[in-house]
Amino acid sequence: MKHLGTDRLPIQDLLNQKALTVMPLETYASELSEVPHSHDAYMLMYVQETKGGENLIDFQRYPLQAGRIFLLRPGQAHQRQSRQERGVLVSFSERFLQETGMRAHDTFVIFSSVYQHPYLDLPDKLKTIFEELVNLMVKELQEDQPDMAILSRYLYILLQYLLRECHVQISKITPARHSERLFRLSSLIEEHYREHRSTGFYADALGITPKHLNSLCRQYLQTTVADMQHDRLVVESKRLLFFSSLSVKEIAYQLGFEDASYFVRFFKRMTGLTPSHLRSSGS
Repeated sequence: MKHLGTDRLPIQDLLNQKALTVMPLETYASELSEVPHSHDAYMLMYVQETKGGENLIDFQRYPLQAGRIFLLRPGQAHQRQSRQERGVLVSFSERFLQETGMRAHDTFVIFSSVYQHPYLDLPDKLKTIFEELVNLMVKELQEDQPDMAILSRYLYILLQYLLRECHVQISKITPARHSERLFRLSSLIEEHYREHRSTGFYADALGITPKHLNSLCRQYLQTTVADMQHDRLVVESKRLLFFSSLSVKEIAYQLGFEDASYFVRFFKRMTGLTPSHLRSSGS
């Protein structure tokens, strides 16, 4: 199916043509910081102190808490409601991430939010390690000619620590043999959600039966394959409704709905509002 062109979320330039930047969270501000926007980079937002602000990520609210690191990928809808936080913001480009040697699957584990929230609450030991690695990055960036190979190694090590913590947290609720399969499922849904594939399609790709796949989703994610696909469609619908000039009919077509009226019914069933009502309400 041919996709129409779309407008995008306002994009906040975190890199200014650099591969990697590190800045204090308290100085991170622009005209876009507190309105919905997307980023041109991956973002690690680490909160050391806060007076109770919130991050809105893909239209979901998450409290800013001390010791919490938010993990954002390019293109996500983001809005920060600040309450005088102190912390650090590490941003890096897709290309620089690839140059570190991180495996694509490992990157997906860190940034995909398969387990329902885009952050990690760091244990004290990892807080110390994170802060030490960031300080090393800052010192290298202050050199007259920063060595990108050194910065790449620092970032790789930092991400490997975060990856290990992701696996520690996931292992508390899901055996490794199942979590890998569920991450693969999420990756497939991200690739195919506009095509409205059946549960059987994903089950075949994973080498198990649809019944077994839905059983794993219910047991470990408290959802179903269909609901995961529907949730992804709703997020993309909201992005397009709020931040593009496409008509509801064009959005329906963009998201694989051949019938705009069916899209309207689907959206109202999922959100309680029609697409036009949501767009006009601005909330």
